[in-house]
Amino acid sequence: MKEEKKYTHQSYGMIDISRFQSNKSQFFGSDLIHSGGISISIKNAEKSRYLHKEWYHGHDELIKIELSFNQFVDAITSGMNTSGVPCTVKRFNGDSIEQIDHVDDKREQFSVEMKDTQIEYKNKIDSILEMFDGNIGKKKVNEIKHQLEVLKSHISSNTNFVMESFDKSMEKTVTEAKHTVANYIDHKVHSLGIEGIKNQLQISLEKE
Repeated sequence: MKEEKKYTHQSYGMIDISRFQSNKSQFFGSDLIHSGGISISIKNAEKSRYLHKEWYHGHDELIKIELSFNQFVDAITSGMNTSGVPCTVKRFNGDSIEQIDHVDDKREQFSVEMKDTQIEYKNKIDSILEMFDGNIGKKKVNEIKHQLEVLKSHISSNTNFVMESFDKSMEKTVTEAKHTVANYIDHKVHSLGIEGIKNQLQISLEKE
């Protein structure tokens, strides 16, 4: 009887992609709290051959990452258009990685940035006002006019930039939320099946 042969090489690897559900998942690069996502694990591997058949076995996990459903779709459809898609590293070389414990509030973040910008402008205005102290010659008048023009330009361009960035950020969050809801519904449809959905609807109707 032929013996089983095993083959190993440092380039041999196994990848596992699975969907998971959870109560509160937080992902790097996402503004939402999620009820699940996509898990990707990469391991070292070996090949076994016995009776003209081959089997592949994974061992010693190299890295495990998680993504939101939206991030996963972006990752497989973005092609060469981006430098990559954010993901959350869960384990690396067998060691667990400290996880995110909060999601940044974009509105609060932009509010803080706007307040910082206001302080910057106030300081700039104060420095211009100080230039009025003492004698004001033609040279100083020209310098004051120049500083005011610079300030006017900064206020106009920076305010527009901040508002455009805020709008894009909110649009991204809304899109991500829509995809999250769609994926949740899709998962429910597949997990419950038609009969399960009918039963749940019947329960809802009876309660009304």
